[in-house]
Amino acid sequence: MPGVSQSRTVKRPWLWIGLIVAVLLVAATLAGARSPASRAGSPSAGTAAPASGSIARASADASPSPNPSAGPSAGLSASPLPGTGEPLATLLGMLRIAPEDRIGYSRSLFVHWIDADGDGCDTRHEVLIAEAIVKAKVGPRCALSGGRWRSLYDGLAFTDPSKLHIDHVVALAEAWDSGASAWTPNRRMRFANDLDAWFALIAVSGSSNQGKSDKDPADWLPPAASDECPFLGAWIATKVRWDLAVDQREHDALSTDIAECAATTMPYLPAGSEGETGGETPTPWPSGGPTGSDGSGLCDPVYPTVCIPPPPPDLDCGEIAFRNFKVLPPDPHRFDGDGDGVGCET
Repeated sequence: MPGVSQSRTVKRPWLWIGLIVAVLLVAATLAGARSPASRAGSPSAGTAAPASGSIARASADASPSPNPSAGPSAGLSASPLPGTGEPLATLLGMLRIAPEDRIGYSRSLFVHWIDADGDGCDTRHEVLIAEAIVKAKVGPRCALSGGRWRSLYDGLAFTDPSKLHIDHVVALAEAWDSGASAWTPNRRMRFANDLDAWFALIAVSGSSNQGKSDKDPADWLPPAASDECPFLGAWIATKVRWDLAVDQREHDALSTDIAECAATTMPYLPAGSEGETGGETPTPWPSGGPTGSDGSGLCDPVYPTVCIPPPPPDLDCGEIAFRNFKVLPPDPHRFDGDGDGVGCET
């Protein structure tokens, strides 16, 4: 039947075309379901999802979105966490600016070179042992031998520990000027023997230590240029540690000098406030000592760096152990005979 055969021959191509279109439509639908646009936030095909640590770092490095409701200090801590390394500019910003006052200073007010742990080695020897670049042998009475040291300030090398000086990076007199005059004797002793901060006491050549003396960075920097930033860092970190002030000239010099020390960081290691106001605030006289006229046992605030009770009785310098201490008017015991603000001068 030629008619029927011709009809089937004509219709068969349209059947194949329909099947092909249907397959293409199904394929297009499946491809759309797999596309990145249909799964927002998921990694594209063939790309592994980042590890959680990588995500955390990326989040920390990214700039935060502006928050109109947040104040200027939102998200910022008031001060660094103890033990963290901080840029010198950050630590300098923590220091208060105040004028210096050396009235009443005496080196003897800072008891130093004690044997705090009772091992037979005093503070001086402990620093030498810790800072030896070639380990020293410790003999009887803490005699040191066989060690080698490098002076931080000028780079000189030493094998004889007796030739080295142990420098208080912030000199005792400078500490007194900057607030230690108000401390208790115990706090001054802790400062003078500070082995808990590696930067507070250092072994240096005698010549460099004498050149530095009690100067601050406005007047002295290490002869070796490579040692300037370590010294500035130690100076600022020590003042922050003990909550000591800087005068304006000192502050300005530090601000200028640390501009060359962008890569230098120092730890924030606060010593705490114990004994910080033992001089300026009247405190009880030690047990068994004299008491004030009212029986309160308070120290007279006109002698802010020592503990001397107000009269009666009237005392003279021969009846007290203190020397070269600060005296404020009206000086009821008349310790300051020449009116220069220093009592019982030696």
